Parts: sequence; structure tokens; C-alpha cells
Amino acid sequence: MDLPASMSITKGDLERMLFDEDAEPKALPLSLLAEITDDFSNELQIGAGGFAVVYKARLDNSVIAVKKLSNTYMREKEFHREVECLIKAKHRNVVRFLGYCVDTQGNMASYNGKM
Repeated sequence: MDLPASMSITKGDLERMLFDEDAEPKALPLSLLAEITDDFSNELQIGAGGFAVVYKARLDNSVIAVKKLSNTYMREKEFHREVECLIKAKHRNVVRFLGYCVDTQGNMASYNGKM
């Protein structure tokens, strides 16, 4: 049985994407996001708002930000629209969008936010 594409993305793959400006955002498994944020540890929380919490995430040689949306923030259609907009956003003042995760435990998006 083949795994979905998102299940094959590793921490190393995500780190390589940081240095490849042509890399397209990917669907990321929740398990990977949990791994790089120490299971969404409060100690790694770097920001919070009414609809999301942002975590510092550790790769082998880099640090990125992971934005975890609350379950009530938006419907699936709105989430997909936001992901599409983030994929298209290319500006020096906007962090690079590396991937997203849609899971029954909540909607998540991962961003390249070097600190």
C-alpha cells in the first residue's frame, strides 16, 4: 500500500525546501509538525491570537515557524482559499510558505519564519 505524498515528507525534505527557492509548498503530515514543535509544546509557543498559535519549530540546521489554526477559525473551503493565496504570495516582506496540513485534529499551516 502506497503512503500519501504527505506521509513521505521528512524533516530533511522540509529543510532542503528552505534552500530551494523553486520548491513548491507541500502537504505535510501532522506527525512531522508535532515532531518539529515537540508536540506543540507551550515552551515553543512564540505567538497567539484569536484564531491561531505560532510555534518555533526545529529542523536539523534551521528554525521555522508553524502556525496552528484553531478548529473554529474557518471552514474547509476558506482554509483551502487561504492556502492558495499563501502559495501565490511572493514578496520580500512575506515569509515563504513551505506547506500545510489538514487533519481531523485541526487545520495547520507551516511557514518559513527564520528567527
